[in-house]
Amino acid sequence: MPAPTSPRPFPPTSLPAAESLISSLHVDARIDDITKATGWLGALAEDEGWSPATRFALELSLEEALTNVVSYGFQGSAAVPLIRIECYRLPEGRVAVCLIDNGMPFDPTTIAEPEVPASIEDAKIGGHGVQLMRNFLETLAYAREGDENHLTLIARKPE
Repeated sequence: MPAPTSPRPFPPTSLPAAESLISSLHVDARIDDITKATGWLGALAEDEGWSPATRFALELSLEEALTNVVSYGFQGSAAVPLIRIECYRLPEGRVAVCLIDNGMPFDPTTIAEPEVPASIEDAKIGGHGVQLMRNFLETLAYAREGDENHLTLIARKPE
C-alpha cells in the first residue's frame, strides 16, 4: 500500500477554500476494494453524523465512480494503479469526497444523459451511473492534474 500523501487542491470550481480533510483511504484497483471503500465511507458517516440522504448520495456515487475506475481505468495501462479517496467536511453541513487515481484520463462529467427509452422493453441495462450521481449530488466535478484524475463528489445539503 502506498504511503499516505498530503491532500491535493481541488479544481477551483468544485470546492470552497474552507475545505477540511476528515480522512483518506488508499485502495487497490480490485472489485473487492469497492466494498472496503464504501464501508470506510459508511463508518465516517456514522462518526460525523451525516444525514441519511448525504450518506446515501456519497456511498452510491463513490461505488459507481470507483467501479468505473477499477473496471476500466487501467485497461492497457502500464502504470501501477494508485487510487486514493479523500473525504472533506464543508460549510453548511455538506460533505465532499474526492476520488484520485492515476488511470487513463476520463471525464465522466462529459457523458451525455441517456436517452429515455420508448418502452421498458427498449431500456438498456447499464450506463446510468453518471446520471444517478448527477441526480443525488450537488456537484460532480472533474480535473486532470498531471497524471491523475480528480473526481469530486459533493453531497447536497439535506432539505
